[in-house]
Order: sequence, then C-alpha cells, then structure tokens
Amino acid sequence: MRSLAAVLVAVLTLTGCVQTPAPAPTPTTDLPTPDTTFRIVTTEKPATFDPAAATTSADAIVALNVFSRLMLVHPDDPTPKPDLATDCLYTSPTIYRCELPAGLVFHNGHALTSSDVKFSIERAYRLSVPHSSIRLFDALERVDVVDDRTVDFVLKWEDSQFGYALATPAAGIVDEELYDPDAVRPNEGQAIGSGPYQLVTTADDHLVFDRFTDYKGGLTGEIDAIELSFVADSAAAEAAMADGSASAVWRSLTTAARQRVAAEARATPAPEVVYTPVELADSRVQRLVFNPASAWRGDPTIRSAVALALQPDRSLASLVPPAVTDASASFAVGGNPEVPQIPGQRLRLTLSYDSAVPDQRDVAGMVRDRLESYAGMSVQLTPDTPEADLLLSERSAWVNTAFGWLQPYVDDPLPGSAAKVQELVEAARSTTDAAQRTALLAEVQAQAAADLTVLPLSLASQTLYLRDGVTLQGYPFGPGWQLGLWSFRA
Repeated sequence: MRSLAAVLVAVLTLTGCVQTPAPAPTPTTDLPTPDTTFRIVTTEKPATFDPAAATTSADAIVALNVFSRLMLVHPDDPTPKPDLATDCLYTSPTIYRCELPAGLVFHNGHALTSSDVKFSIERAYRLSVPHSSIRLFDALERVDVVDDRTVDFVLKWEDSQFGYALATPAAGIVDEELYDPDAVRPNEGQAIGSGPYQLVTTADDHLVFDRFTDYKGGLTGEIDAIELSFVADSAAAEAAMADGSASAVWRSLTTAARQRVAAEARATPAPEVVYTPVELADSRVQRLVFNPASAWRGDPTIRSAVALALQPDRSLASLVPPAVTDASASFAVGGNPEVPQIPGQRLRLTLSYDSAVPDQRDVAGMVRDRLESYAGMSVQLTPDTPEADLLLSERSAWVNTAFGWLQPYVDDPLPGSAAKVQELVEAARSTTDAAQRTALLAEVQAQAAADLTVLPLSLASQTLYLRDGVTLQGYPFGPGWQLGLWSFRA
C-alpha cells in the first residue's frame, strides 16, 4: 500500500511587517485508489460452467461453488454429511432418502424443490459426460419425488457409497426451468445454481463470483466478491505474487518458481508482501493413460513395453495413494526390467499433456525419453490433444476414496476385463464389511496392474498460496481437493 502525506508550513516574519498567509493547497483528487479486489490467480481455466459436464479441477471450481449438492464430503474426513439436504439416510438397503429444508431458491429467485433434484441427477446420468463424476452413480435405478421436500434415490443394488456420489460436481442441482435435459448448457447461457456463490461476470481472462446471501447449506462464504483470474503461465502467476495483486494463487507455479518464492521469503527480512504456502500433500496422482480410442491400446505387448520402460522411474505402486483406505500396492516399481522389443517398423505414438498444468511439459518429456530410449518407440508430444494415443493426467479424484481414485481405470476397462471389474466394484460398494471391501478392491487394483491401461507414475502435491491476512476456515476444499471459494477469509 502506498500512502502519500505532505505538510507545508510557511512562516514569513519581517521586521515591522506581517505577510498575508499563502492560500491552503487544493487537495489532490487524482490519487490512485488501492485495489481491494479479492483475486485468486490460476493458470487453469474452466472449459464448462455446467456441473454435469465438469471433468477437470478448474471446471469443479465453478461446479462446486455455484451449484449446491445434497451431501458434503471433505477429503480429510471422507464421511458424507448433509449439505443442502437436512438429512439423507437409507430407509431400506436400496432406497436412499434425502429431505430438503423449506424456502430453498436458486440465484434467479426460482424455488428449488425435489423436482429440480430429480431433474438434475437424471439429466447428468442421461448426458453421462466421459471423465465426469457421474460413474459414481452406477447403482442408480431411478429418482422418485415423494413431495416437494423429499426425494428417494432407488438403487439397483445395495450401494454403501451412494452418499459420496451426491457430493461430487455431477450432483450439482440445476434449475429445471432453464437447463436443457438433453444437452450441456453452453457457457454463453448464464450459470444458475443455488450454491454459496453466483457467477456474475464471465470474461476470457477472469470470472467474478458474488456471495449468495440466500444460500442455505453447509459452505457459507464471507467474502462478498471474488475474482478468479486466469494467467498465461507460471511466470505470470509469480509476477502477480511479486506485485501483491494476487490474494491467493492456486496450483500455478512450477517447481522452480516455488523454490524461488521460498528462497526469496527466507532471504528478505521484512518483505512488503508475504505469501504463505498451503501444501496439499499426496492429493494428485500422475498417471499415463492409454486412450481407449487408440489403435495400439488393444496390443498387450505395447502396453507391457510402455509400463516396463517407465517402471524404473515409477514411485507409486497403485492407482490409489498409499494413505487412502483400501490402497493396495500392485504395480512393479524400480529395478531394471527387460523391455520387450516391438516387432516391425518403429512404433509411432502421440502423447498429450495439459499445457496449463505446471511441470506437465517436463513430465511428458521424461516419459517420451524413456519410451524412445528403452522401448524403441517414437513419441510425438501434442499438448492439449484428447485424441492422442497416450494421455498424461495429473488431477485428483472426484472423491478421496479408493473408489474415486480407481475411476479412471474402472471407466474404461479392457473388453475382456469389463465384466470382472464391474462385478468386483459392485460387490465392494455393496458390502458393509471393511475387510471384505479391502480384499475386493485389492483384486480391482491387481487387475489394473495386469491390464496396464492406466499407469501410475508418482504422487504430486497441490499448493495454494495465501497473501498475508488471508486465511482458510471450515471445509476449505471439495471432496477431492477441489478449490472452495467459500473457505476464504480476509
């Protein structure tokens, strides 16, 4: 903050004469006004504002803050709790009933009733956007409206995990009067939810969220207006920290930038602006995924060659982080495995990575180097290309449970494994016996290691930087470490 103060005192004393005082200076009217905008800086930009279509952590910022869900799950305490609902419970092994409070409204003033809940869940399931959280609803048979404030989720089989699904982005409740039941809502149409924040401004380089004063859930925010600002790269995020224009920085700095920020903080005795890192350890798994549409995915020799070439550098032995309940080490790590040679002409593959994610380009380069050096392949890097043969993924699960972390594999198993995997997952979700669930999920993880369609590489952290005076309170993150605007205090 700059302050400008000036005091001018002139006293002219002449023997035998008194000078008339000079007129007071005119106050300056063009002084700069301090920028008080609460600004969160990130390199990752949402592709959709429709909760049913959310597939990335950036999408989830909009989905989880603008749209209410019936349940709430915190990643550090993965026990479902009511959010918008007053209560949700099993009235029978296959009926999950939720009660709503009176007087719920959307941001546009429309009443929110059980009919909107039914519409929203059935719409998300109908759209079934790939890589969204909708696969966690696999047990759902239908949604019944009991009355305006009571809804029953009728399940095809006993699913002890159904409450978790109702806490994820795809469970966001939309206004049935506005949303198309058969199509994803384009971003040109205003996003209307009932969450703690409403999206009031959309621009290419930022979004603005205003606090919704009529929100009736468990995630009430306090900051009246929050700007989510999109910058080009880590350097731009680092610059926003240097000039103090960022209230918080989310996931945007490269490893080198984080080291520079830490070193500068240690070296400067009394910095003008202080940023405190909030480290979310082991909250992302770096994976290499065979695109189901790739012509090479069905060849077990190619899958094995890719897995073995990466084995010496692999630091994670499962698709589920080791600290998560029901994690089971199943992938080989380390050593110097013999990589099978692919017969015929040198194989050419394409590898995609997300250019907005810090350090992803470096990881992709390492993967290419190993595949070309040890597996005799030629690998072309094609950033932001979902059609590539191999996809480098570095996002957290939709919910911090073994089921959430296994979803990328369970979503697209090999044809020969699909029935077995579905049966194991169904049995694991049905049982209330913890030991039995652990054993069943260990089989799923062993099958993932046999199929080699999704390969764990390493654990990654997410870092949130908070400017001096900014804190987090309550449940700061969504069910899989997604950023919650509701938690900021300043």
